Amino acid sequence: MKAIIKKHKKKIFYTLGILIFIIGIYFIFFKKDTSSELEYDVEKVIKGNIQVAISVDGSIIFDTWNMEFLNPGTVENIYVNLGDIVNKNKVLASSDSSYEDNKIAQSKADLESSRLNSERLSEEGVDYKIKKDSYKAAKEKEDNEDDLYDKYVELYGKDSSQALAQKTKKDSAEADIKNAKKQLEQVEESYQNSKYQLEKSQASYVASKEAYDKYEITSPVDNVLVAQINGTIGSVVGGDKTSSEPFIVLVDPESFWFESYVEDVEALQIESGMKTYVELDAYPDQQFEGEVIFVSPVAELDSNDLASYKVIISVKEIDEKFLSDMAGSADLISKEVRDVLIISSEAVRDKGGKKIVIVKTENGFENREVTTGFTNLKEVEIKSGLKVGEEVIIVK
Repeated sequence: MKAIIKKHKKKIFYTLGILIFIIGIYFIFFKKDTSSELEYDVEKVIKGNIQVAISVDGSIIFDTWNMEFLNPGTVENIYVNLGDIVNKNKVLASSDSSYEDNKIAQSKADLESSRLNSERLSEEGVDYKIKKDSYKAAKEKEDNEDDLYDKYVELYGKDSSQALAQKTKKDSAEADIKNAKKQLEQVEESYQNSKYQLEKSQASYVASKEAYDKYEITSPVDNVLVAQINGTIGSVVGGDKTSSEPFIVLVDPESFWFESYVEDVEALQIESGMKTYVELDAYPDQQFEGEVIFVSPVAELDSNDLASYKVIISVKEIDEKFLSDMAGSADLISKEVRDVLIISSEAVRDKGGKKIVIVKTENGFENREVTTGFTNLKEVEIKSGLKVGEEVIIVK
C-alpha cells in the first residue's frame, strides 16, 4: 500500500513539473507584455503646398547711389534735405571751388577772344572783307592801268614818254595787287589758325568746367530719394576727409531685390526664371512671390578665400514696406503642387501593393487605403482617402 502511495506522489510531482514548464514557456513566448505600449505621434491632415526647393539666406537690397566729392575741399552748400525726391542733374551739394572759378573765368575769356578772332577772320568777318575789298580794288586799278598802257602804246608808241610813264603806274598796280592778294591769303591762313585756337580754347573751357563739376555732387537719375547726408557745411571732403562714408546716399524706393550668396553646388542647381518664395524676418507670417533673375557665373571671395556666387531674386508687387538689408530666406522652387491635402511621408505604409495609413477615430484606430501624389520625400500629397482635419498616426 505504501508503495502504491509513493508511486502516485511521484506521478503528481512529475505532472506539476511539466505544467510549470508549460506555463513558463507560455509567459516567455505567448504572453503579451502589457507594460510596454505602442509609441506614436498624431498628425492632422492639412491643405497646403508641397515643394522641391533650394533654401537660401539673404536680404533686401535697394538700388543705391553713393555720391562723393571728387576733389578735396570743404563743403560750402547743401541744397537738399533727407527724404527729398530729386531728379537727374539736380545739384545736391557743392564744395569750395575758388581756384577752379578763376580757371573757368580765364578759360571762358580765352574762348570768347578766340571766337571773336575767328569770326573776324572768317569769310563773313570784317578783316577778311577788308582784305578782300582791297584785293578787288587793286585788281580793278591794275586792269585800268593796263588798259591805259595799251592805249598809250597804240597812240604814242612803246617808247613814248606817255607809254613809259603809264608802264610805271601799271607796274605799281601789279605790285599792289600782289600785296593785296598776299594779305588776303594771310587772312585766310590766320583764319585756319584761329579755328585751331578756338578748338583749343573750347577744349580748355570744357576741361575747366569738368574740373569744376568735381566740386559739385549732382543726381545721376530721376526720382530718387535722399537717404543719407553724412556731413554738414564746413565738412572736409575729398582726399583729406576722415569719414569713409559717402557724403550723400541716393535710393530708388521703387527698385529693390532679394540678394543671396550660395556655394558652387547650390549655384549649379539654380537657374534664371525659377519661381521663388521670399520670407523676411520682419514679416514672419508672409511669403512674397518672386523670380530668380540672375545667377553670377563668377565667384566672389571672402577674407578666407571662400568662394560664393551672387543670386538676385526679383520680388513682385507688394503692399508692405520694405527696408534695405531686411534679412530673410528664399525658397527657390524646382517643382511644386499647390493647395493639396498633405501628410508626412512617414505616415504612409505599403501593404500588399496598397498605400495604407492608420487613422485615429473616436472609436480607436483603423487602417485606411489612400491614393498619393507628388512628394518631396518629407511630405506627400493625398489625392483620395482622407480629408482635412483627420488625424493620422506616425509610429515611432
